[in-house]
Amino acid sequence: MPQPDRLLPGAVRRLLPSAVRARRAEADWVAAERAEREQEERERRDRQERRRRRIAERRDAARAADPQIRILDADGLQGPAREVVAFTARGAGDRNLGLVADVLESAGIDYFVVRGRSRLRRVVGVHESHRAAVLEAMRERHAMSALHALRPAREGRPQVRSAYADGALDARIKRAPVIRFAEPLVSPTGRLLAGLEYGCDVEFWQEGARLTEAADGPERAARLRCQTPPEVRDVSLVAPRPNLVADVLPPSAQQRTTVSIGGRSRPTYEPFAWTLADEVTFPVDVVYTWVDGDDPAHARRRARFSGQAPAGLAANASRYISHDELRYSLRSLHMYAPFVRHVYVVTDAQVPGWLDREARGITVVDHQDIFDDVALPTFNSHAIGTRLHHIAGLSDRYLYLNDDVFLARPVTAETFFHGNGIARVAFSPFQLGVGDLIPGEVAPNSAGKNVRALLAESFGRGITHKFKHAPHPQIREVMLELEQAYPEAVGATTRSRFRSPADVGFAATLHHHYALLTGRAVPADIAMRYVDVGAPDAAERLARLEAGPPVDTFCLNDLDTPEEARAAVQEMMRDFLDSRFPFPSPFERTPVPA
Repeated sequence: MPQPDRLLPGAVRRLLPSAVRARRAEADWVAAERAEREQEERERRDRQERRRRRIAERRDAARAADPQIRILDADGLQGPAREVVAFTARGAGDRNLGLVADVLESAGIDYFVVRGRSRLRRVVGVHESHRAAVLEAMRERHAMSALHALRPAREGRPQVRSAYADGALDARIKRAPVIRFAEPLVSPTGRLLAGLEYGCDVEFWQEGARLTEAADGPERAARLRCQTPPEVRDVSLVAPRPNLVADVLPPSAQQRTTVSIGGRSRPTYEPFAWTLADEVTFPVDVVYTWVDGDDPAHARRRARFSGQAPAGLAANASRYISHDELRYSLRSLHMYAPFVRHVYVVTDAQVPGWLDREARGITVVDHQDIFDDVALPTFNSHAIGTRLHHIAGLSDRYLYLNDDVFLARPVTAETFFHGNGIARVAFSPFQLGVGDLIPGEVAPNSAGKNVRALLAESFGRGITHKFKHAPHPQIREVMLELEQAYPEAVGATTRSRFRSPADVGFAATLHHHYALLTGRAVPADIAMRYVDVGAPDAAERLARLEAGPPVDTFCLNDLDTPEEARAAVQEMMRDFLDSRFPFPSPFERTPVPA
């Protein structure tokens, strides 16, 4: 057997041809390198395993100390999270603010609330000189909690995240100009309700003079949104990134005041307490239309008048089947729309058994309250849409929702209105079609074509598109004008008990286009998804809705589910909505009467 070179006497090795010696020397070097790499890999794996064991032990200790802590490994987030039994998006953001601000106040660290650019997060500013004190105080308070710290992704730099319960924070987080602190929140079934995007951002502000002295000072100064003379900037507080108000605070703007957030008074500087010009300050209510098609009395009334329904446009039976959509839509409203002042539910002598009529912030409105007797009963959603603005006490600007429309993430009043009151209406890619009314065409098309005829006569304009199945921003002033401008068409629709080819689409198509043509609405987009729950691919569509990308709203429309599939559809919807909106809203009775 040949011997390795290292076992040969030196004299013998020297007798080998130089080419052989070179090959064998290279082989020895490769073998040594391989052995070194293998040793390094073993050591790396050993370090990882030791760290994994330490993290597991720390997480077990955290869970033992706080039974509400769970270990999450889903939705792109791995680590400790907090289980909750109630949830609102605003509450999640305010809670993370409290986890930071309460520590800063206890440690005597000065801070101020900043008007950040996210609808999800709270932001506080702290002087750069307090960085070490902030990190020490947060570690002392939250070492065994579900709190995470991260460096937000910025300008090509990836996000870096550490959980306090897992040990020391990554050094890149400690050096970051902005550190986000957040406890992920999960439902009892493990669904992630609020991830790190709901965290509280701590911005480390510095004197402008420090910025001027920095090697990259000129470049950073050029990126500031507030271009300030250097002599003023040098004595100002400078932010590490833009915000809604100003990233440079000169001494004259450093006047202290407070803002109320989540029922707590928090310190800030006076400019960050301003009401901004583009903010909505007027009240915004919500109006739902709802019918319980399972109600025998309602079914008898519908049957009694069903002979008046035009062939092909009588409501499909599945349109009247209740999947408890209203309950879950109200849950979504409570979770994601804190700006809503009051909710009105318009019904036909019906009240859901689970609804607490005495709950603050909600009113049940009967058809008799908004219709003349001659138009009742009505089973026509077009007719109901012509009377919603007559609800007593309704705000001048409000949102109209069908009960099959749900909010999927936080929205603001500015999602639907500009601060000056102009409505933001979301066009659908689907069109009304051209030409005459077509027998048997879907009701929205015929109602939209009738609107087109009215507006063409008034404005000489043609309309082409429908609007998305989303919350519809409404202006009472526009509604009242429409009644005066088109009394015959609106009145005929109001008196039509069932959908008719002669109806006008009043609440969406007519209102939105008329508002656009008279300068009181502008086109806007809203991210939404539409699912026909009776379609063969409904389950697949719901799965895609869950997987993302995120949307603002979605509509689960029971267009025409075959009778034999209704039980399966009911179960599918209940499972989906229970998971998505797991907690009762304040509008629900507890327990629900049998």
